[in-house]
Amino acid sequence: MSIPDLSLCMIVKNEAQHLERCLSSVAGLVSEIIIADTGSTDNSVEIALSFGARVLEISWEGDFALARNLTLRQATCSWILVLDADEAVSGWPADALNVLLGAEHVHGYFLPFIHYVGDAANGEYVTDNVCRLFRNDERIKFRGTIHEEAASSIWALAGGKIAYAALPVRHYGYLEDELRRKDKSARNLKLIHEALRHDPASLPLQYALGTEYYQLGEYGTAADVLLPLLKSAPADPGYFADIYLKTAYALQSSGRPEEAKAVYKEGLRLFPDFTDLLESCAALLLEEGQLLEPYHLLQKALESGDTSQHYPSSSGSGTSRTSLLMGQVCERLLRYEEAADYWEQAIGFDPSCAAAWAELVPLCLLAGGEHRLTALTRRILQALPPDLLGRCVPAALNAHAWAWLQVLSTAPQLPASVQSVLRVLPELSRQHPQALDAAAALPELLREGPEQPSIHGYLWAWSCRTGDAAAAGQWLASLAASRPGLAAVHHRIWEESGGGRAAAQQRHPPGGPAAMPPCYADHPGSPAAVPLAFPDLSYAAQLLLQTGAWSSLLRLYRNTSPAVFQWCRLPQPLLRGLIQAPVPFREQWCSIYSSHAQQSGGAAGSPAEWLLYAAIAASCGRVPQLNPAAENALRQSGSAAAAGGLSYHKLLLAAEAFPDSGLQGRIPWLLLVRTALRDGL
Repeated sequence: MSIPDLSLCMIVKNEAQHLERCLSSVAGLVSEIIIADTGSTDNSVEIALSFGARVLEISWEGDFALARNLTLRQATCSWILVLDADEAVSGWPADALNVLLGAEHVHGYFLPFIHYVGDAANGEYVTDNVCRLFRNDERIKFRGTIHEEAASSIWALAGGKIAYAALPVRHYGYLEDELRRKDKSARNLKLIHEALRHDPASLPLQYALGTEYYQLGEYGTAADVLLPLLKSAPADPGYFADIYLKTAYALQSSGRPEEAKAVYKEGLRLFPDFTDLLESCAALLLEEGQLLEPYHLLQKALESGDTSQHYPSSSGSGTSRTSLLMGQVCERLLRYEEAADYWEQAIGFDPSCAAAWAELVPLCLLAGGEHRLTALTRRILQALPPDLLGRCVPAALNAHAWAWLQVLSTAPQLPASVQSVLRVLPELSRQHPQALDAAAALPELLREGPEQPSIHGYLWAWSCRTGDAAAAGQWLASLAASRPGLAAVHHRIWEESGGGRAAAQQRHPPGGPAAMPPCYADHPGSPAAVPLAFPDLSYAAQLLLQTGAWSSLLRLYRNTSPAVFQWCRLPQPLLRGLIQAPVPFREQWCSIYSSHAQQSGGAAGSPAEWLLYAAIAASCGRVPQLNPAAENALRQSGSAAAAGGLSYHKLLLAAEAFPDSGLQGRIPWLLLVRTALRDGL
């Protein structure tokens, strides 16, 4: 395989941080490297020479096109590739490159540039197509003091043709750390203003100026610069679609939504498949409370798919990100199954899309769709990053989704110590003798690694389940360093009226005595009045639910004010775990909720909390109670989820009053809880 007849031309200054990565990426792809150094004081020149580059020392005159054209004229190969030091080619096959360079009637190629933005760890990017690969022809040169380009000089040739080549270039210069290090915005604004003094009518320079203000977040100024360009810019430049997108978003972000909508409308007339424009317009309408029009706009974006070959784009537009937003719209429309389809579609585009997993997991678990998660996880298990697995595993444990957990536990990305614990926990939660064997295995795991707070936590919860106060105190002490706030929760489980009834209550099975009236331990006069933080309450509730310590969980609920113990603030999969609990537990839970509501003279907690109560009551075959205060709160919330719950409650009351009427129905109570929470209830 021959090395392509290609010269790499660059200008650099103090680029030692990036230069080696750039030059390594073109190894075997270029026949010569020409670098113009404009005054480096680091070891950029030494790095360039180590790669066999020919280095020119030139003075910087504040003109990027001038500097680049000096390097072009030094090239001796038939074709030229132009890169910056903070760029690198990605996976270019030399044989495919040779085929492109052998095309007879092509003068240059647009290359897809992937510009990483924000924090490097997030992997977010925007894309555009730039002509940086072209023939070595003295008529082809860069134009523009800044944001220089060579495409216009090719189009000026008789028969000048620029094709597209799927050869990606990765650009790291827009990452936050890099922008701060180089202060690029200040430099660029200075150069643009200087150039506009000499050529105030230049559309490319005005576009560059608006773009700089846009990137700085100065949207009002950006809109004022960009908006007039829509009337004067010709339709053929590649940046015209981007002017519409940036102008509309800048207007939207600077509090001018009506102007923004007018720009979106005209832009979509001209570029109906521009996915970023479709998605951005949908977002504006969603902010105004509209749902159906955004739904149709996002449908169009997904039908268009990845259009980054034709338009400047951002990561996931037309694919994973649009699917994610579409799912959120569907959920607000109460189209839960459709929402799940779109979130699964987003994961299909990008298996590591954490935002889509964060939506799909609780939705499926609350809907009883564990099988869907099991099948999806089995298909893409190898592609799941460890941090994502670390969020899925607790969700499966909280929901008692054992089939899904079994698949997750086989992931080779999980540490062996975690896999060992996961083999024990499903049995630990069950109400049969095998749970004792599982509990006996936990201390054995500590021998492999004693510093495992999670195992100490499960042993504390198991001791609560069995009513072993001494063991619970021992494990509580071992958690003092990592979970000091757990002591407050421990008091609420074990100490009521001096603790005399606590141990006895722990020994009652879930089908034992009916729930006793509330006696809030967080009341100032209570012997257990220890400050309680919600994160500690949440941690304890998850441990108790995962280990099947139902009596202890009831006791904690009974002994804590509903203003503190808000179940809907707990991780959503845990709410599915409540529905999976033994019937006697759920019945007592409902009794405690009703007692709390009676004591407060209204609802015990938020409207979402009542919807949760309704879900648990319905799972016991009960019609949920609804006092006037709670009903009024639901009506005034303005939430579609609350309205749906109220309507269904009326149906249940009618069916109860007229059992032979044939009235029946079914409603996903837990999904209404989730939607109510999204509505801020």
